[in-house]
Amino acid sequence: MKKIVVSILCLLLLGSGAFALDKAAGGGVLVGGTFQGGGVPEIPGATWTFDRTSFGGFGFFSLSQYVEFNLAFMYKTGEASITYQGETWKSTKAEDGVPQPTTALGIGMYGKYPIPISDRFVFFPTGGVDFELNFEEYWWNDLWIRGGVGIDFFFSDAFFLRGHVIYGAAIPLGGELEPKVGHGFLAKAGLGFMF
Repeated sequence: MKKIVVSILCLLLLGSGAFALDKAAGGGVLVGGTFQGGGVPEIPGATWTFDRTSFGGFGFFSLSQYVEFNLAFMYKTGEASITYQGETWKSTKAEDGVPQPTTALGIGMYGKYPIPISDRFVFFPTGGVDFELNFEEYWWNDLWIRGGVGIDFFFSDAFFLRGHVIYGAAIPLGGELEPKVGHGFLAKAGLGFMF
């Protein structure tokens, strides 16, 4: 009787995927672009835009095939444009009121739905949120809502290359420049290991 119970439990566990390689960890590099604007409190009628570029590294960890957590460290820089009475000025200088390059910490959670294409390729639509904390005083923090696609290329049963291309909206939090909701893209590429 004990052997039958143990056999049934083993079959149930195997059928449930408890031993499947669905947990993963890894890291890589990222690049992104953000397009945001706002008003100038001291100059009624003036507007500004700030095009930012981000470079950095990230790590990811997932406890299932469908949810991924990530942590990123980024360097950000950009160019500002101010428009007033039909004229536009562009600058990257701090004395012109442009936020200086900064480092930022990003923390995020994404859902994904894996679709196997072959033994080596898995395609997945993905979507989620990131919070980006900027470390320069004139910058604001952003809450990102993003969606896009990704692909895993497996070198073996456990070792893989992962790429993401996502796009979304940046909801500004704080800051002295009264930013409006922005938008932008983020591309990631990294290596991972399933266990």
